Amino acid sequence: MSTNLISSGTSAREKVNLRTPDVMAAVQEQVESHYRSDVVEGVRRNGGIISVGDVTVRLAKQFGFCYGVERAIDLAYAARKVFKDRRLFIVGEIIHNPEVNEQISSLGIKNLTGRNKQADISELEPDDVVILPAFGTELSILQQIKDHGCQIVDTTCGDVMSVWKRVRKYASESVTSIIHGKAEHEETKATSSRALGNGKGHYVVVLTLADTDYVCNYIRNGGNKQEFLDKFSGAHSAGFDPDVHLKTVGVANQTTMLRGETEEVQRRVRQAILDRDGPEEAAKNFRFFDTICGATQERQDALRELLEVSMDLLLVVGGYNRFVRAPRNLARAT
Repeated sequence: MSTNLISSGTSAREKVNLRTPDVMAAVQEQVESHYRSDVVEGVRRNGGIISVGDVTVRLAKQFGFCYGVERAIDLAYAARKVFKDRRLFIVGEIIHNPEVNEQISSLGIKNLTGRNKQADISELEPDDVVILPAFGTELSILQQIKDHGCQIVDTTCGDVMSVWKRVRKYASESVTSIIHGKAEHEETKATSSRALGNGKGHYVVVLTLADTDYVCNYIRNGGNKQEFLDKFSGAHSAGFDPDVHLKTVGVANQTTMLRGETEEVQRRVRQAILDRDGPEEAAKNFRFFDTICGATQERQDALRELLEVSMDLLLVVGGYNRFVRAPRNLARAT
């Protein structure tokens, strides 16, 4: 499937296909030189295990970049090749992997937001190209970019957009989104912005099961409104009123959360609504859709399987700054 640039700004732009055969052939060669390992491929061919002396190394059955991440990286490299003479920018980190982000920066693609910000949205010009990361971005940031008339390369993962579809539907029906995720994570921020819909929607973000239990207790028994708002400061929509906006709720999630934990959030919230409203009304006042990323689930399952084997050390490769938490049985590996 080809991927086009999004026309944006005040004037129409010609859509450009970045994924032409010649461009993608060059991109694949460049990407593989950066992110493919002959050693890892050799271990994979050996059944995912290799021993050298008294040291044994095992690979999880599923690991590395998923399709959505590979696509995002490919599109960033392709944009650099297609727009050789234009300024390129990206909204935050394309993924949470320091090596990948260093490579993106080395291509002359400047970061517009976050800790490693290199430029400001206010500096954008109509001829600039802006890449949206795999996590997507908040609607307010997207609108600022469009207002500058820039062309946009949207690498947002399809699974993330599926969550957006759900929370937009919640908002259209005046249903509050309870989002299981990390409130400050780019993906959750992007999802939260869409949970507002056309102004009819609200949201609150829960990270832990303790957060969930607090919300569930409020659903059942009410409580101190200000205490609730203080507890979830920075993790709820403007004007959120728990006495009003917890009447009808729907659960959504950051796509990279643990499936079992998201399912437990869903179960506990549903039970709270059931306890408060009874079966008939609860059927109207609670919504849930499974929006866990399939690739994330495969990697979580592979890790759990790996942890069934006794080991002395577990190495996790990625951006440590974005781990929400390790699986509860991770301690067995140390």
